Amino acid sequence: MSHVPVRLRRIAGALALVHVALIFAGIAIQQGPLFADGAQGIEDAYVEGNLTRSFSGGLLEAFGFVLLVPVLVMLARCFGSGSEAGRWASWTGLACGLAYVAQVFAVGFPAGAAAMYGAQHGLDTDTAFAINNIRLFAHFLSAYLLAGATAGVALAALADRTHTKWVGGFGLVTVAALLVSPPLTAVQWQDIGTMVWLVWFVGVAVQLLRRGSTVTESAGSLPGGVLVGHP
Repeated sequence: MSHVPVRLRRIAGALALVHVALIFAGIAIQQGPLFADGAQGIEDAYVEGNLTRSFSGGLLEAFGFVLLVPVLVMLARCFGSGSEAGRWASWTGLACGLAYVAQVFAVGFPAGAAAMYGAQHGLDTDTAFAINNIRLFAHFLSAYLLAGATAGVALAALADRTHTKWVGGFGLVTVAALLVSPPLTAVQWQDIGTMVWLVWFVGVAVQLLRRGSTVTESAGSLPGGVLVGHP
């Protein structure tokens, strides 16, 4: 990681934090229906909702996911350079992360937008509900791709023996939370993994923003240390 310029790491860290901010802002502006709201949520949020406001929030959130791409690439550059196993993990994490972003754009955003637009232009509520469920279940399943991306970064950090506690150890805890999230939909806890991931992601972003090289956490680590310096 010492070969990655500090300036670029800081840019990636800033983009990671902007990604998180845009996601929260977009969701707040959209005020879309939750899984627990059922068909009534379609009536309240889509049929009676503000189309311009909701689409604006969706575009804001979508831009946040675009910013996630360079952060994922930077993470693949920063971690895993010390061993073949680390490189394997980091590039696998990058592939899963890019697939996660692709799924959001290919399924999540279009299905939600189509459901709301249709609900306000003659589409019956039951059909709009079904279309919106495509968005919701795509979101639930995307947790596995996000888990793969997180696992790649965490395992690469462990392989390099760099930031083993937060990026590596807590990263694996985050992976476990993401993996159990889809089954927890039955008890309305499906977002627990995403919330844990956001905490981990912000911590990694802070590591990217830190000045100078990081100190390795065990003997035999790479010469000169590595800077996690995140998504």
